[in-house]
Amino acid sequence: RLIGAGRQPTRLAPIVQPIFTRLSEISSVSSKVPSFLPKTIHLPITTGSNFIFWSWLCIAFSDVGGYFAGRRFGKTKLSAISPAAGKTSPNKTVEGVVGGCVFSVILATLGAWIQKWPYWSIVGPIHGVSLALLGLLGDLTASMLKRDAGLKDFGDFIPDHGGIMDRVDSYIFTAPWCWLMCGYVIPWLRKFANA
Repeated sequence: RLIGAGRQPTRLAPIVQPIFTRLSEISSVSSKVPSFLPKTIHLPITTGSNFIFWSWLCIAFSDVGGYFAGRRFGKTKLSAISPAAGKTSPNKTVEGVVGGCVFSVILATLGAWIQKWPYWSIVGPIHGVSLALLGLLGDLTASMLKRDAGLKDFGDFIPDHGGIMDRVDSYIFTAPWCWLMCGYVIPWLRKFANA
């Protein structure tokens, strides 16, 4: 069974499909587009692809939102509620965690509405908070591994970003959650809502 292989149009499909159709009809644009590209985009895009895209946005923006909220409003160090987290990543703040959750909830709720999830106004925020907190857990796990190994960064492939692992550490624990949501929870909710 292919998880998320269905092709259910999202709420954006009526907007995006005419744009893609028009772009393929314009000769000045279509002549510059490689011939294989139109064949790779099948509308509607699979539900799994949509799910991965919106989950990725939630995870990325929870990091960004957490950083900026922590810089702007951060007063309470994460070590105040979790000494282990404070030792692992001493600059993280509770306000940063809350800011990351807020960004993730907003995007997850928007994504749930666009993807036409059943009970989107409840499931979207739950998914957003889960992604933000699991992403934080992955980030803290990677930081702990770095500290235990005596490393400042995982590498220098991306300068000033701590290496590739720092770009993907949030996915350590969010990937299994996303698999569970996409493969089982949302399909079950669809059956429940249609019953």
